Amino acid sequence: MDDRQCEEVALFRYGVIGELVSRPLAPGETQRVLERLVHQEWRIPGSARTRIGATTIREWVEQYRAMGFDGLKPLPRSDTGMSRVIPEAVVDLLVALRKERPKATVESLVRAARLAGKVPADLPLRRSTVYRLLARHGAAAAAAPSPEADAMAFTHPHVNDLWTSDLMHGPRLEVPGRRDGGKTYLYAFLDDASRVVPYAAFYLAENAACFQDALKQAVLRRGIPRRLYTDNGATYRTHHLEVICATLNVTLVHSRPYHPRGRGKVERFFRHVRSAFLPHVTPAMLSDLASLNRVWWAWLEGEYHQSPHNGLDGRTPLDRFLEDHALVRPAPEDLDALLRMKAVRRVGRDRTVRIDGRVYEAPDGYASETVDVLYDPYDATRPVHLRRQGETDEVPLRRLDLAVNATLHRHAREPESCDPPSPTGISYLDLVAKSFYGEGK
Repeated sequence: MDDRQCEEVALFRYGVIGELVSRPLAPGETQRVLERLVHQEWRIPGSARTRIGATTIREWVEQYRAMGFDGLKPLPRSDTGMSRVIPEAVVDLLVALRKERPKATVESLVRAARLAGKVPADLPLRRSTVYRLLARHGAAAAAAPSPEADAMAFTHPHVNDLWTSDLMHGPRLEVPGRRDGGKTYLYAFLDDASRVVPYAAFYLAENAACFQDALKQAVLRRGIPRRLYTDNGATYRTHHLEVICATLNVTLVHSRPYHPRGRGKVERFFRHVRSAFLPHVTPAMLSDLASLNRVWWAWLEGEYHQSPHNGLDGRTPLDRFLEDHALVRPAPEDLDALLRMKAVRRVGRDRTVRIDGRVYEAPDGYASETVDVLYDPYDATRPVHLRRQGETDEVPLRRLDLAVNATLHRHAREPESCDPPSPTGISYLDLVAKSFYGEGK
């Protein structure tokens, strides 16, 4: 099992235990949550089972508390991805049938494969074996649609129990030389209990880089949330975001596609922004992004956070947030390191490593090795490090400078001996010479 598959299994396990480890539970609540998880049906990666035992869940909780996100990763197996029972030709046939018929049952796929005459008559094809095989190849059965649940109004009791995040299209900047101007996007987080906005800012793009930069700033300012509720778009469904949330012990929740329920509070906040902030934005404030964010943050902290809120019984969002200030989990000191992305790269013979189109140079001794590169994918100015796989020590990489390398003095290496010393003290060529010329020559 490679690193990506191990992380996917760990993310699934964290999704199971997230409610047990993300916040303190009242007496008796742990057992109630555990019973609900035991009776819930799951789609377990690489397994045909749909239930998880209480003992297994407790073990995952203990592993997470002891070692963090890495404690949930399974130990690798040398034969991962290879069926020890089913021949490769039959595997390819079953995977092809599943892709053609995503809603068919496993039993019907096995019958179709046998009727095609490509499965040996004496080959057993157990349902669980075939199911695990299809899951490993990303060809599991399509999920059946679940009935729509009734919508209910809610408010979480404590601050940082739930942050809701969304995106709003902002005003266009007055950029000289561009007819359409520079389009802006407002990324915002809203605390459900206090209506405080942990962080919100205008950006020039709609992508995962902007969202995760906003998340980092929100955590630095208001602490770590216990749940993060986002849209179902590609911006919020990156593998890197899932790893970040699991590492910080944040339960990441996505709304169902085409059913954006539960984000009403942040939508109302955006309506308030459109009516109370945007009408007062002048052309001078749209000269550049820094000017727009400057007046935006002044309005957010000086007006919105200081104004009484109807949903808070007349209290201000800031006052309500400060009531639970003791419950806030502060950002860890190594937050920048936790937010780094890991990429597996092979160092070239010239000790160069490429990351997102940028070329770095590794220290001497790493040529032709496969290493883990740790970097910030959203800030090219931050340091980039590498480490050997399976090790913890990191060494920095530096940007490749061809002009500087052309002027560096290279130290000659000691030539290697072509003929290693013989234990008898007589070299191979001496023996050849004596055999050719005779003992007396």
